[in-house]
Amino acid sequence: MPTPRLRTARHVVWPCAALLTAARATPRQAPTVDEVISRHTAAVGGRAALAAIHSVTFALHITEPHSVVDAVYVADRRGRMRIDVYAGGQRMYSEGYDGRAAWAWHQRAPQGEPETASATAALRHGVQLPGKVFGLHELRGRGIAIDLVGRDVVAGTDYFVLRLTFPDGFTTELYLNPETFLIERQRDRRALHPDLDARATWLETQYSDFRAVGGTIHAFRDRQVDWRTGEVMSTTEVRSLDVNAALDTTAFAAAVIG
Repeated sequence: MPTPRLRTARHVVWPCAALLTAARATPRQAPTVDEVISRHTAAVGGRAALAAIHSVTFALHITEPHSVVDAVYVADRRGRMRIDVYAGGQRMYSEGYDGRAAWAWHQRAPQGEPETASATAALRHGVQLPGKVFGLHELRGRGIAIDLVGRDVVAGTDYFVLRLTFPDGFTTELYLNPETFLIERQRDRRALHPDLDARATWLETQYSDFRAVGGTIHAFRDRQVDWRTGEVMSTTEVRSLDVNAALDTTAFAAAVIG
């Protein structure tokens, strides 16, 4: 399915009575990609506050069509992550990325097993996206290109659209509210659970319930929707978020299942 059409980023100024009487009127210029990034960075707390984040620990409640689970997601500034999934108080599944390779553990397995290339890429992309450890302004330094590709009106909001291109070629588009400069939507083509089903679909992640934690702003709710059909694929609620809590960094390794 083709990517939805976007309007170009140029800014059109319509004349009004006041401008018609002005001897010379200077059109207001559309913001550059750097200005949009800067506005977003300020909106979520600023460079200093973001740089002070060394790790995050999210307690999550995840609802999908055929399951309801809890999870703990941890990530650090070295680009490592781990998620443990629980049902009925028992750990059913774990998955992690140690900065080089990804692994997955299933209940009763002696240790984690290597992930597929697509699942590894998904974990690596996810931990680098803004909203966890890294700020949007830091991504170019991690080899991720950022382009302002235009404006797009969705549900009455005329979003700025930034396209992120990762070193492996994966692209995702972030939709920034022009009033708050917070990221409210994300669109890309990928598998929802690449470890279980590698088939890709067009997904829109909708972010809401923004709250301040440790001087930075985070979305406490997201909903993933197949935006061809409108079907809700997954809803995640953040029950708690700890910034810079002490982590057992060995837990990112596949051999550690405790």
